[in-house]
Amino acid sequence: MTLDLYKELSKNISFARSEAELLIQPDMLNPRGIAHGGELMKLMDTMAGIAARKHCKGNVVTKSFHDIVFHKPIQLGDVITVIAQLAYVGNSSMNIFVNIYVHDMEDFSNPSLAASSFVTMIHLVDQAPNRVPRLEAKTPQEEALFKLGEEKYKAILKK
Repeated sequence: MTLDLYKELSKNISFARSEAELLIQPDMLNPRGIAHGGELMKLMDTMAGIAARKHCKGNVVTKSFHDIVFHKPIQLGDVITVIAQLAYVGNSSMNIFVNIYVHDMEDFSNPSLAASSFVTMIHLVDQAPNRVPRLEAKTPQEEALFKLGEEKYKAILKK
């Protein structure tokens, strides 16, 4: 008997995560020579979509971005890490925290938060919203993430 590790891991909140490292190129800059906010949002959207697809195992579309904050400028040649983590699910929606970190080129051990957002994605089947699987928090860290995602979700609904 073999254990399907991928199948087992796919049940955890931490499975619905995506991460990428990129080098900031000239075509990503605005006229002031720093990373264009729209380029960063595109990266956030892409990574949130991957995390959402991993969870629902189907097509997703972006519903909204909330609380986008650009914490510090990102320069040409900087190495960034984009991390998207599913935190909470509704009926057909998934809420993902996305952070972009910029690395000190001399010391990769201490990245700085450069941008953050909370992205809502919708699972679609035949072009209509479709139910997503419930999240299973299996560790104290996953439970804390779920609670934070739930609080954020409820705050958005009140607006």
